[in-house]
Amino acid sequence: MSDLSFLENLKNHFINKYKFIPIAHSKVSVQSSVSIIIRNINSRYEILFIKRTTRDSDKFSGHMAFPGGVKENIDKDSLATAIRETEEEVGLDLEMYSDIIGRFSDYKPVNPEANKFVVSPFIFYLNIPDVELVRCEDEVEEMVWIPISTLLTNLSNSVRIGTRYAKPYKDNVFLYQGYKIWGMTGKILYAFLQEIENYYE
Repeated sequence: MSDLSFLENLKNHFINKYKFIPIAHSKVSVQSSVSIIIRNINSRYEILFIKRTTRDSDKFSGHMAFPGGVKENIDKDSLATAIRETEEEVGLDLEMYSDIIGRFSDYKPVNPEANKFVVSPFIFYLNIPDVELVRCEDEVEEMVWIPISTLLTNLSNSVRIGTRYAKPYKDNVFLYQGYKIWGMTGKILYAFLQEIENYYE
């Protein structure tokens, strides 16, 4: 697997083949964005995740997540939100250190306490893989890079079926060195890995 072919295939896929599915916003919608950040270090592709700091004001408190957050008035669009929130949370300037690969389909959480959110994921490739990250302690407890190969190995075993919110519930759970990715992030990750697995050989 060459660096060029994998990245070029991803770019081609998300520009020319991928069918982006937006979610319509209502008057009560809360627009937000997340960043799926990929790097290649020591010939290994990895995705950046954060563990959110535990706090009462955060609906996703303590969860594993992609960097991101709620759109503010200063953001001209959803992409600007992803870029700003990433810099605020992990100290990474995506405009300086990355290329944008594309936009992934919007997602709306199932959790009744959070289903006003409409989440727009954006995919970035980090050009300088060892750039220093600086976490915002108020929002981020930990930062972890997880190999894509490991996530793909767990893809078929990630499906979890049960009952939640008094209804049948299906989500995806990924475990890595004591970290547990589930819920909204698990579902977005599962869908993203399905899109890229054929290019990762």
